[in-house]
Amino acid sequence: MNFQTVKDVVDHSRRLHAQISDLYQSLSQGQEQVRVGMLLDYLKRHEDHLAESLSQFEKDESQKVLDTWFQYAPDQDLTEVLSNIEVSDHMSTEDVVAMALQLDDYFINLYEDMVEHTSSSAVKAVFQNLLEMEQQEKIRMSKTALQLNDM
Repeated sequence: MNFQTVKDVVDHSRRLHAQISDLYQSLSQGQEQVRVGMLLDYLKRHEDHLAESLSQFEKDESQKVLDTWFQYAPDQDLTEVLSNIEVSDHMSTEDVVAMALQLDDYFINLYEDMVEHTSSSAVKAVFQNLLEMEQQEKIRMSKTALQLNDM
């Protein structure tokens, strides 16, 4: 088991969102399918927003809570998170949506585990807030993807 602080987990999530944003940007470059390109551009902005939200969250949250140690901590990198997804330059909108949903689910599961594995009510509240933010973003992303597909 890893021992890490709340700040370490939030930093891990922020870095993953930034890496995912970079992935979407690289996939959108030279994209021949207009809808796929639009979706990837939207998803890049979506991930940039989440990374910025986590940065702001760290600024707003109490240092005492951020410095709280606990035994459960994530250690996956983007390659591991994407291990079940075939990423290519020729993905359809459905492939991109499936990838985005799997990535959103990674964060949702991470925060659910964090809520479950902490006894501190303050830390639990932090991860519950992050969980709710990810769930709302997943819903928003799904709606936008559906609207793009209907164009």
